[in-house]
Amino acid sequence: MAGAGAISGLARAGFIARGVVYLVIGALALLVGLGYGRHDLDRAGALVAIAGEPFGVLLLWLLFIGFVGLALWRAVRAAGSAESGGHRLLDAVRAVIYAIGAWSIYQFLTHGRTPTTSDASAYDVSARLLRSDDGRALMVVLSLVAIVVGIAMVVHAVSKRFAERLRTGWMTYRTRDLVLRLGQAGHIARGVILAAVGFFALRAGLSDTPGEAKGLDATLRSFAQTSFGPLVLILVALGLIAFGLYSFAEARWRRTLGGVPR
Repeated sequence: MAGAGAISGLARAGFIARGVVYLVIGALALLVGLGYGRHDLDRAGALVAIAGEPFGVLLLWLLFIGFVGLALWRAVRAAGSAESGGHRLLDAVRAVIYAIGAWSIYQFLTHGRTPTTSDASAYDVSARLLRSDDGRALMVVLSLVAIVVGIAMVVHAVSKRFAERLRTGWMTYRTRDLVLRLGQAGHIARGVILAAVGFFALRAGLSDTPGEAKGLDATLRSFAQTSFGPLVLILVALGLIAFGLYSFAEARWRRTLGGVPR
């Protein structure tokens, strides 16, 4: 049980770390929507922005610890959770993603290596897939999966399905209402972004043009190029900020290794 408590504590620290990253990316996107900003709108831009602030290096070390904690927690859930095989696979994928995030922060801190931008990564992956024999078909399938998952995230946000993961019984009515609203806004923003990334990847696959694929940075900036102008980007940026704040709520009330409210 002591080990479970330690993993749970690391997971909660990880939710705080994730929240900080989303807050920074959301703030950077908001600045771009308002006509300011100079950083990339992704994890690489967030790390550079944080490092430039007072005590930024200390904060990055704390973020590193947090992402390691999230990776360990997801790995434990993938290995021993009573969830279905699909949920365990998703936990395993998330464990790898958080581990990569932690490693990129470590490399940035110890060697000054800024992580590859999301746009460069999107181009490299799409180019490799389109050069392979069956890569184009695989890219189309993965793109459609991303679009479907993005839409499902929006649907789950509207229905408040994410609340099942929280100890809402431990909240006051006002706190619960605020947390659920933040969760809805945040999950909708993430779903819209994922669906948009899938759409651009689908265009790249169908046109056999790697440059059509966009990472997080270019996807967010594309929202400012709609007929509504920067308004869409501003709304999505506010959604990312909301998800950052929701992550802080998860750090306190998320069910981690069980923990049914008593």
